[in-house]
Amino acid sequence: MITPHFPPDFGWYGVGRNSMELAHVLNDHGHEVTIITCAEKGGTADTFQDGCSVTRVEWKKAPRLGSMAAHCMPRARLLMNMNIALWQAFLRVSKESQFDIIDVSGFSAESFIPSLLGDTPVFARIYESQPHFLEKELLTIGNSGFNFENHFKDTLGAISRGYASASKEESKTAELNYSLDTALFSPDGACALDTNNRPTVLVHTPMGNPEYQALLVEILSKVRETIPDLYLIVVAHDIYTESSEAEMKKVLSECGIECDMVINRTMSRLLMPGLWRSSRCGLLLDWFDFSPEALLEPLSCAVPVLANTKDINCTFLKDPSVLVQPSQFTGAGIAEKLIELLKDESLARKIGEKSRQYILANHCREKQGEELINAYRATIETYTQEKKRQEKINRLEKLLQHLGSLSDSFDKMLYDFLFLKSVRFRVSHWLRKLKGQPSTEPAQEVSKKV
Repeated sequence: MITPHFPPDFGWYGVGRNSMELAHVLNDHGHEVTIITCAEKGGTADTFQDGCSVTRVEWKKAPRLGSMAAHCMPRARLLMNMNIALWQAFLRVSKESQFDIIDVSGFSAESFIPSLLGDTPVFARIYESQPHFLEKELLTIGNSGFNFENHFKDTLGAISRGYASASKEESKTAELNYSLDTALFSPDGACALDTNNRPTVLVHTPMGNPEYQALLVEILSKVRETIPDLYLIVVAHDIYTESSEAEMKKVLSECGIECDMVINRTMSRLLMPGLWRSSRCGLLLDWFDFSPEALLEPLSCAVPVLANTKDINCTFLKDPSVLVQPSQFTGAGIAEKLIELLKDESLARKIGEKSRQYILANHCREKQGEELINAYRATIETYTQEKKRQEKINRLEKLLQHLGSLSDSFDKMLYDFLFLKSVRFRVSHWLRKLKGQPSTEPAQEVSKKV
């Protein structure tokens, strides 16, 4: 399994968490699983984790002094460094092991070298979004201003998907739902807290954002006007220290939020099943870094949830009706819905049961794992059949088209880069233009901006 993100590095959510759940199912079924992934703090390490062999690689390299690539294609350079590190690790472990199938998370050409090796079928799991840690890193780097950056990134994605899926006999592309351990996240089991049967709401949110602090104060003030005995649990994403509960409560109290229990990010993962079982309903604010599990986990525990989906791609949610949404996601609208769920226990139970059934039907990791194993078997069986030479040629032709397009785009980027950085080059550009000699269109566009 080649996947940029695999927990615990970079957190327990998103595509990495899904890879972990599937790897655990494969291991439970008696299959040997090797994972190649990125390391959070650099360095290469081979470990044994939950029955699986995990190889972590260093994927961020400091640019050489004066590196042109670091100046004009920093995002593309990062992606290539990551791919090369994963490919090198794959070739290294391939010297010692013969795999029956190679599973890749299709983001950025991860399937390219395994497919070229050609001795093992490649199965690509396609996601609409890339790992959160990688997306944040690319945002931190920023945009170089050259179209080549976006073109390069899109081309890597196209190679990862198209190259792996072009030959039906050698590989297969599939889209699977996010998987969840529904036995762990279940309405059946022990509660983490004794709430003394008080109406309980769990809020999953960071506390460092003033906007959400103000919104939460408004919501809770309105809820407590109607439900004064409200039991409030806060899982604060951005409290990382091992401070005492009293110190955490003091931090929140200074924001105007009085609560019964505060759980920090490190503790929350171990306690979440019991915390959700202790709650009648939940509220998710600013949960992008924790999607989709932050939403799937309470639904699996049969807990109705209100979640701000404004800036989050929720295409993983096949039935949006299992998500409780106010008419408007404002303090008053959210408070009204929370009060309704907290006061009407039968309504909360009805919505919770529906959400549980939805998760069992669409996100149960055991079911997803069985589908994945069947897809592996079909891919391996097809791979062993007679190979068609024409399909291989078609696949390589598509690859060359991608590479040729990249070459043209790179040439244009270098011209623009030299035009911006070199006075001598700009003089040469204008002299050629005055003499009627051809000049590339991108440089003309840049010159207008200059």
